[in-house]
Amino acid sequence: MARGGAELKLLGTWASPFVLRAQLALSFKGLTFENVEEDLRKKSDLLLTSNPVHKAVPVLLHGGRPVCESLVIVQYVDEAFAGAAGPPLLPADPYKRAVARFWVAFIEDKLLAAWQKVFTAKTDEEKAEWMKQTLAAVDVLEGGLKECSKGGSFFGGDHVGYVDIVLGGAVPWVHATEVLSGARLFDAGKVPLLAAWLERFGTLKEAKAVMPDVQRLVEHAKMKQPEAVAAGAAGDNRMAGGGDELKLLGTFGSPFVLRVKLALSFKGLSFEDVEEDLANKSELLLASNPAQKKVPVLIHNGKPVCDSQVIVQYIDEVFSGTGPSLLPADPSERAVARFWAAYMDDKLLASWLQAARGKTEEEKTEGLKQTFAAVETMEAAFKTCSKGKPFFGGDSVGYLDVTLGALVAWVHAGAALYGMRLFDDAKSPLLAAWVERFGALDAVKAVLPDVDRLVEFAKMKQAQTAAAATAN
Repeated sequence: MARGGAELKLLGTWASPFVLRAQLALSFKGLTFENVEEDLRKKSDLLLTSNPVHKAVPVLLHGGRPVCESLVIVQYVDEAFAGAAGPPLLPADPYKRAVARFWVAFIEDKLLAAWQKVFTAKTDEEKAEWMKQTLAAVDVLEGGLKECSKGGSFFGGDHVGYVDIVLGGAVPWVHATEVLSGARLFDAGKVPLLAAWLERFGTLKEAKAVMPDVQRLVEHAKMKQPEAVAAGAAGDNRMAGGGDELKLLGTFGSPFVLRVKLALSFKGLSFEDVEEDLANKSELLLASNPAQKKVPVLIHNGKPVCDSQVIVQYIDEVFSGTGPSLLPADPSERAVARFWAAYMDDKLLASWLQAARGKTEEEKTEGLKQTFAAVETMEAAFKTCSKGKPFFGGDSVGYLDVTLGALVAWVHAGAALYGMRLFDDAKSPLLAAWVERFGALDAVKAVLPDVDRLVEFAKMKQAQTAAAATAN
């Protein structure tokens, strides 16, 4: 039983770095839990019913209610057990929370994504390229540690925080990889801060209490080669009221930029809209987002916040007294919202972009197939989250409405360009009705781009792509 009498059960697999994240969060919070080892070749009914969307570990059951996805679980543990003996994992200051979430997204999208592909590459050339990208991400993360720690021992400063937990899930695999291949991911000569952090984190009693044995990981990797080294056995696989100056760096047509504009609009916040030329990026953009060098970037009183989902959460937290709350107050409901927001980006939007940008008809067809499968899943999610009310957030617009709402203009543009309705009245009637309802809101109409302009923009981009392909 966990502190406070709440039953905690963690479904996972021993070698997964994503499961280890959840274990580390629970350990640093001083919470006891039942660790349930899953056989992913024969998944239990408990796992399948607890995570019917991904059917993957980790899943945390708290009083019988499931929380899925490692990053969602870590944040949930921190929020649901705010009064536990362990220190808070996310800082209290909204800007510092946004910075932590940004670096977590960087670890996921740049470091771990590239590192995993090193071990699944089919050719030596591919392997070398992915290792190059991995080490480049490590170099950037060295700067992230310096920025976040401010001279302290951890990303969280003097004590372990959110970024430490997320990167800490990979620590045993860093050591195992060195044994297997001789490659040091965090080389003391090149990234001394990360190398020292690696050793320091691994000696903490809370970490040692849950980390798997490195030699056992090595044997596991040899048995599972080539697919298991990086990923482990499984995984889940970013001027206002009160005198605050807000400046948004973005580009026309970007749904990620529009997502931020929607959040600002629903909060009733005015801002300076700065249009970036991504072919000739401004010094302000490069200085504000040196890790990714992309939009959107929100600059709040001179401080940059990057990655659209991070920015939306930041806006909701720092302007909590302005406009409606986007994320629900209940930690469990917040975890559900974050889960579905990640699903929208990782499944729905990613496959839709593949359908639009695929180089072959096969790629486009497969992308479209995955897109409609994701839409079907989102239809069920809307029914669950809305509880029969008009929006994902219930009676009022919430985090998921803003996240998906960024696609509304492109849904209409797609229908004009291809005669294809992403949210069809017959197949996804709840989402089809939501699109019309959401698009009619004043706060949405204030920032949604003109559909005809989007259509012309898309045609221009298609012509540029075709011309470049012909030239090549």
